[in-house]
Amino acid sequence: MLDPDSSDGQHHPSAEPRVGAATVGTPVPEPLRAALDRIEQGIAGLMQGADKRETMHTLRSTLSDICALTERDPRIQRAVKRVVNAGERLAEIEVPSLRSRAESAARRAAARAIESLAAVLVDTRPSRIATSLGRGW
Repeated sequence: MLDPDSSDGQHHPSAEPRVGAATVGTPVPEPLRAALDRIEQGIAGLMQGADKRETMHTLRSTLSDICALTERDPRIQRAVKRVVNAGERLAEIEVPSLRSRAESAARRAAARAIESLAAVLVDTRPSRIATSLGRGW
């Protein structure tokens, strides 16, 4: 999972954000697990100072894919909004300071939002679009 308080700013393979079967008892369906990985990479990129506009565009696009691949469910929509809001909070931080309370709170919010989204996606069912595309669970 995302480490909201990593202090050295370096990327460590063992600290790579992970969601899915490792975070949730029941595995997230494969097409959604790949999307969760892209979301975590985007949030991690925001934490590391990646291009904010492009990263947020990619994050929103991936979240849109999740909404298209799953049945309409208010829980998923709320979880998606939480991830977008958390990403926007991280993107708004101008001068990254790992000791900053605002950044620390934004990192924790992002980690919780992704965990919440992963938990909601565990028992989700594919949308008609996903079924017609052959995106099997």
